[in-house]
Amino acid sequence: MKNTILTAMIFGIIQINVHATISSGQASGLKMVNEDLVLDQSLAIEWARDAKLAKTMCDAGHPLWQSFEPETVALGTGRSRADICQQDGTMNWYEASTWISHLNKHAFLGYSDWRLPHTRQSDASCSHRFDSELSQEYFTFGSGCKNSELSHLFHSSLGNPANEGRECRQNCLSNSGPFRNVSDSMYWSGTEISFDSSLVGVFDIGNDWQDAENKTSDLLHVWPVRSLN
Repeated sequence: MKNTILTAMIFGIIQINVHATISSGQASGLKMVNEDLVLDQSLAIEWARDAKLAKTMCDAGHPLWQSFEPETVALGTGRSRADICQQDGTMNWYEASTWISHLNKHAFLGYSDWRLPHTRQSDASCSHRFDSELSQEYFTFGSGCKNSELSHLFHSSLGNPANEGRECRQNCLSNSGPFRNVSDSMYWSGTEISFDSSLVGVFDIGNDWQDAENKTSDLLHVWPVRSLN
């Protein structure tokens, strides 16, 4: 599988081949709430068990998916539900945010507080750092990040290895725990980069790589999560 990772201000376009081995092994701090929800006890958040929920609902003809109208999303791609389904349920950031709002409007699994996962713009555990030329702010990215919700899930809860020097790019995602349909590619977060609002934090769960992607030019997966506090 080929992923394109964009850090617009540094690297341009980097292409990485990823063939992650996904298994269901031991997980630390994760607890099944029911068949559709997984609790991360250390962060007090609940994940949708299905990490490709939109694709699964599309394939099943689920009423929630059938009532979603992606063509009407401002700054969306203009694609139809069928188009998104054919592209593995991936969306641009505006479509992803609207999909989350749609889940909340219809109280998916009985809850109306779903959101995209958080990342951290400043995370000392990350392997790389970019300093903005326009402000005194900076953005941390790369491998080994442990303090964002998806990276914490990847490393601390599921025990997957850090990608130091790209050694594990073939098998970074060795454990998917109790989750279904975890994709070895990038997922959106809801965290905008403060010094460039066109960019949002993302995490490549198959390659252990946290980065920033453009809201409109990239099609990534959407993994709903909710806070308990």
